[in-house]
Amino acid sequence: MQVKRIIFLDYLRIFAFLSVLIGHKFYEHAVSFVSNESAHSTPRLIVELLLPLFQGGGAGVVVFFLVSGYIITFVLQTEQPTEFIIKRIFRIYPLYITAVLLQAIMQSLSSGELPELSIIIPQLLLIGDLFGTPYTLGGIEWTLRLEVLFYAFMIVLRYVGLLHEYKRYFPQLLIITCLTLWGLSPIPSFDIWSKGYVTIYGPFLLLGSVFFLKEAKQVGSWFLVGAAALVLAQYYYLIGVYQPNWIGAHFATLSVLIFFLSWVYRSAFSITPFVLLLSNLTYSVYIFHNWAWAPIKAVFHKLSIAILHPDIQVLFALFLLCFLMLKIVEKPGIRLGKSMILRIKKRA
Repeated sequence: MQVKRIIFLDYLRIFAFLSVLIGHKFYEHAVSFVSNESAHSTPRLIVELLLPLFQGGGAGVVVFFLVSGYIITFVLQTEQPTEFIIKRIFRIYPLYITAVLLQAIMQSLSSGELPELSIIIPQLLLIGDLFGTPYTLGGIEWTLRLEVLFYAFMIVLRYVGLLHEYKRYFPQLLIITCLTLWGLSPIPSFDIWSKGYVTIYGPFLLLGSVFFLKEAKQVGSWFLVGAAALVLAQYYYLIGVYQPNWIGAHFATLSVLIFFLSWVYRSAFSITPFVLLLSNLTYSVYIFHNWAWAPIKAVFHKLSIAILHPDIQVLFALFLLCFLMLKIVEKPGIRLGKSMILRIKKRA
C-alpha cells in the first residue's frame, strides 16, 4: 500500500539537520557575531535569540527523535514486522556503513594503522554499547544506536500485538517505559560525555509516539500534555544528574514546542522540489558533516582555493558529497530493500 507523504515531517527534518550542522560547525561564528559590538544591534539580537536552537545541535537531535517516534509508530500500523525490519536495515545501514568505512580508510592512511576488528565491527552493527566501543563519525553514532534500540523495542511491541490487538494498553506502556527509564541506572553508565543518553533522550522517542496516538485519536489532549510534561521533567532531572554541563541549555523545551506547533499546523505545509531535496539530504548530511568537515577543509587548504570563506567552501563541498552519496548509496540501498520485500511477498 502506498503511504501518503507526511509533509510537515520533511520540514522538521530540515530544521533538525540544520540545527545540528550549525551547532557543530558555525555556532562559534554566531557567538562571535553576537559579541561583535561593531555590528548592528538588530541582526545581533536576532542571532542571539536563535542561538538556543543551535547550541550543540541539541534541538536538532531532540526533533530527530520526536520525528522518529512519530513516523515509526505510524508505519508500524500497516507494515508487517519483517517488512519493517528490512526497510529499516536498508534505509540506515548502507550509507552508514559506507561512511564508517570511508572514515576508517582515511584514518588508516593518515596513521598507517588499520582499525581493530573488535572496535569497527560493533560500530558497523551499531551495537557498540554492548562492548564499550567508542563512537565513530565524529561522535554522532550514539544517536543511531538509540534509534536502533527504539526500532527493536517497537518491533517487540508489534509482535505481541500492542500496536493492534491490544492497542488500548499501548499508551500506558509508553508512560511506564518512560518512568522505568527514569528509575534505572544510567544507560550507558560510563563516565563519558554521553553518559545516560538512553535514559535521558529515549523518552523523546516515546513522546513522538504519543503525538501520533493523539492524531489517531487513541489518546486525548490531556494525555499528550501530561506525557510531554513527564518527558521534559525527566529530561531536566537526569541532565542535572548525568550531564550537568547542559544545565544552561534550553533546547529540549524549544524542540518539543517546535514539533508541537508544526504538528498542530501540519496541514499548512506544502512540498516543493527544493524542500524534498533538502529532506532527502538529511541523513547523509547528518552522518558525514562532523567527521568529513576537517578532511574537506584540508583539501581546500592544500589546493590553496580561497574563493569564499573557508567554511562556506567546505559547506558547498559537503552538500555535493552528500548529494552523491544520496544518489549512489542511499537511494539504491532503499530500492534494494523494497525489491527484497517484493520477492518475499511473491514467494509468500
